[in-house]
Amino acid sequence: MNVTESVLENIKTRRTVRDFTDREVSNSVLHTILDAALWAPNHRMTEPWRFYVLGKSGEARRQAADLTREWTLGNIPNQNQAAASADAVRKEMLDAPALIYVYSLPGGSAEIDEENYSAASCAVQNLMLAAHAHGLGVGWSTGKPTRHPGLAELLGAEPGSKIVGCLYIGYPATMPESERQTVGDVTRWL
Repeated sequence: MNVTESVLENIKTRRTVRDFTDREVSNSVLHTILDAALWAPNHRMTEPWRFYVLGKSGEARRQAADLTREWTLGNIPNQNQAAASADAVRKEMLDAPALIYVYSLPGGSAEIDEENYSAASCAVQNLMLAAHAHGLGVGWSTGKPTRHPGLAELLGAEPGSKIVGCLYIGYPATMPESERQTVGDVTRWL
């Protein structure tokens, strides 16, 4: 397989994964995939992404999981469902082999803020593709783990930064399958 085919295969076979084995993800592999993230396109060369790696058994991860549990309890209307959902998301955060939060820096104007957020999203995609190339799976959450208003302060995110997501990373226990629409389904050639 040539390089072009390899890149296209990596793009087409990457999946969102949240079911991991217990195998540890080394800091050197995390460093490698974070380095790939840094090469994302970014208008004005702002390099607006910031990454917060929460160690598997670290206090920061426990605190983030507790904040997420607290937010979930207060924001799910059905209290019977809220408790189970809050406990499940807390456990998932604590059990993930690696957990990384991603933020985009403020840009000083609405236009640059949007460009920065888009660039940070591209950085996440680079990270996910690099992770997949290393046999890892990544689950990108923009839901419960990103919602507590105290999260940015806990992580030390720069004031005004915008959360891009919480990334669950590990070696997949299962690999989901997926299908996509065709180019013809989503494209108008004018």
